[in-house]
Amino acid sequence: MPSLEASKKDLEKLVKKKFACKEELETALEFAKCELDSIEGDKLSIGVKDTNRPDLLSTEGIARELRSRYTKDRGVPKYMVKKSGVTLIVDKNVAKIRPCIAAALIKNIKVTEDFLIQMIQLQEKVCLTFGKRRKEAAIGLYDWKKLKAPMHYKAFKLREKKFIPLEYKVEMDLEEILLEHPKGKEYKHLLEGFDKYPLLLDSKGAVASMPPIINSQLTGKVSEETKEVLVEVTGYTQETVNTALDVMVSAIAERGFSVYSVKIKYPDKTIVTPTFKPKKVTVNLGSVTRLTGLDLTPKQAKELLEKARYNVRTAKGKLLCEYPSYRQDILHEVDVIEDVLISTGYNKIEPAPVELACTGSESSEALAMDSAREICVGMGLQEVLTFTMTSREKQAKKIGLKENDFVEIANPVSINYEVFRKNILPELLDFLGKNKHCLYPQKIFEIGKCLELDESKENKVREPVKLCVVLSGKGAEFTVIKSALDALCKNMNWEHSIEDSNISFLEKGKQGKVTIGSKKGFFGELNKKTLEEFGLEMPTACFEIET
Repeated sequence: MPSLEASKKDLEKLVKKKFACKEELETALEFAKCELDSIEGDKLSIGVKDTNRPDLLSTEGIARELRSRYTKDRGVPKYMVKKSGVTLIVDKNVAKIRPCIAAALIKNIKVTEDFLIQMIQLQEKVCLTFGKRRKEAAIGLYDWKKLKAPMHYKAFKLREKKFIPLEYKVEMDLEEILLEHPKGKEYKHLLEGFDKYPLLLDSKGAVASMPPIINSQLTGKVSEETKEVLVEVTGYTQETVNTALDVMVSAIAERGFSVYSVKIKYPDKTIVTPTFKPKKVTVNLGSVTRLTGLDLTPKQAKELLEKARYNVRTAKGKLLCEYPSYRQDILHEVDVIEDVLISTGYNKIEPAPVELACTGSESSEALAMDSAREICVGMGLQEVLTFTMTSREKQAKKIGLKENDFVEIANPVSINYEVFRKNILPELLDFLGKNKHCLYPQKIFEIGKCLELDESKENKVREPVKLCVVLSGKGAEFTVIKSALDALCKNMNWEHSIEDSNISFLEKGKQGKVTIGSKKGFFGELNKKTLEEFGLEMPTACFEIET
């Protein structure tokens, strides 16, 4: 859970309300999904419980959320954006390195200690959480009076440019920064594999920063003398960098400073940032009642959502909502309904009395899994448990399948755990490959969920339960695995049929497709190529079916 330091007086000034005691402040922070970790005089330590709300990672963001509960300042915040006339030109040579950028100019700034602390803190925490340690979004702040428009975003070779990195006194080239500077060492992996590296420069060639590594000492240090600030964000998708920019700039605008847009000129298009254009979502009023138990009129629901910074219109049992551009956590109507509950106050909701005694029982799916498991154990098979997350190489390449669509992780930490398994067989073959030192024959099975893309489902994912049996050792052949399959189906009272197949990882003429009602499967002997891929030397046969 991210935490931030704040001044109580500063928070109260921005909220336009004084909190008389610790308990009152704790209650107020619940509206912003935060909790008070500690209070020492004027110093507050606040824990932010929702990591999907980068807009709450500053005093300004929390104050904005609280102010709508205690004053008449409600609905989507309105920030006036003026035209700056500043252009930022993006060179085509950054397209494959770090292609997207957004920027804004802030004027009439009065830099105070509280403001400076909050901006640095927000910058770091947004980059760390929402920006995934600067990979998806890296933010730079610059003293605009030290730069000359137009700005340029362009990539250069390691020895081609030099500048003094932030908090340093010595000029360094790009390679020296990556090898010697603490930030270069920490984040150089984000630029590995390229022969050029992105820089942000002004019209005279002065380097402002090396995204996402470090700002320059000349322009990238905001002090109490700074009156105008350039804010920029780089990353891989325009939506992500725009959201990060909106988070930063809206927080700055909360202090009454003037916001100016910047024209971003790409080789093939031109955009303007920021716009603060609200996003839209529709909520069924019936869903609010069904999920919360609150019998709200359209007017009551509208008032509660306006306190949560929504603009709301009602029409035919629906709530037509607009929400701020700095929020990226609204994926479904249930996210909006959660804000209805927060505005209501969880402690104010009366628990409903239990009117019906219910008896719990296992689902039919769980009972079927247990029965299949007992039968497999009775057949002399040993159960193993492998990870649901795995690699594309194991699930496709090693068993000779063409690359196909998987349910995958957007930003995997490792290529070994980048997708969810579609079949259990590759995982069991990998298991056998790591246990060749054990005595043969090896007879193993696993039963568990797999994940497949399915557009007909609400979440676009189907989760079939599959059972896989693998026999390895002398005598592990077609007739033996077929007998095991027949025995399982007979004991489970499943009627099954078999037909010829041509599956790439099974031996030709020694394989087949299995049909059990509407469910499918396969069985047969593994061919030599597949065995070699997993480092197996003994004959191996298998079957895998949906249960």
